Amino acid sequence: MSSHVSSRAVWRRRGFVGVPVVLAVALVVSFTVGAGNSTAKTHSGVARAGSRAHLASLLLADGSQRAVLSAETGPTPSSTQTLSPVGQPHRAAVPAKASTSSSSGTRMAPERDTVLVPETTMVAHLSRSVPGYPSANAIEQNRTVPGSWYGYPSALPVIGQSGDRLHVRLAQRPDESTTWIDTSNAVLTSTHWAIVVDIAQHWLYVFHWGQQVGSYPVGDGAPGTPTPTGTYFVAFHAPPNGPGYGSVMLETSAHSRAIEHFEGGNDAIIAIHGSIFSDSEIADHGAAISNGCIRMHEWDLRQVAHVINGSPVFLVD
Repeated sequence: MSSHVSSRAVWRRRGFVGVPVVLAVALVVSFTVGAGNSTAKTHSGVARAGSRAHLASLLLADGSQRAVLSAETGPTPSSTQTLSPVGQPHRAAVPAKASTSSSSGTRMAPERDTVLVPETTMVAHLSRSVPGYPSANAIEQNRTVPGSWYGYPSALPVIGQSGDRLHVRLAQRPDESTTWIDTSNAVLTSTHWAIVVDIAQHWLYVFHWGQQVGSYPVGDGAPGTPTPTGTYFVAFHAPPNGPGYGSVMLETSAHSRAIEHFEGGNDAIIAIHGSIFSDSEIADHGAAISNGCIRMHEWDLRQVAHVINGSPVFLVD
């Protein structure tokens, strides 16, 4: 601190002739110390970044508190994170806001929605089909967990861990199905993204690190074909089915409970996609107009398209 003050004093006097030698020396020392601090900070940042990339694939088998750090790019929280055991998601540090509009016109999610959202979710990636077990200690498997779904690699949120097994959500029917898999059969990463669709409001909220970063009006299920409520996840990103479906479809692990399969398919997966030419009905207030899927204006859909596979999706009413 004192060396920097001295250097500033020297620069204020640089117009005078005959600067004392001792001040000149102080100036040199100040620049040397500053350069050293800058170098140290740079090396420290590189080390931290390397640690994040390395730890992203690690899981402690004893269930103790650990850092599940993501290698994904994007903003990091400004404060030190309090780590939770696997299966107990982080909560946002800021108080939840009431449903209202901000000065920028963005609607803020109601507290009942924000309390659902974790800061971090661990994701188990499968490269092949693996055994699924009914419990953490079961010896006999009761299902096979597919390594891919509709040709896309399985990315399954982890909701618990015991010993050398992980409790994961599944993308297949029935909705909100779960199973246990061996930790050795998965590659672990994490996501800091989450989506909440408030069906009563006809509104979709996007969260990152537990903080709301976007909100958009949507077209959700009509009375006869409602959007199924529950806790789901982004299973995969797919190209549009046809005109009107927008630039991308975020296929979720939810399924229609009123329709067995959509036209042209063998399932009724609830997806987040384009407006199907119903922009005027969605307008800036949203509407109950779909067969259960979440319809969005194309520009809004593009703002949501980057939410990665395995990220939680909460459909609430």
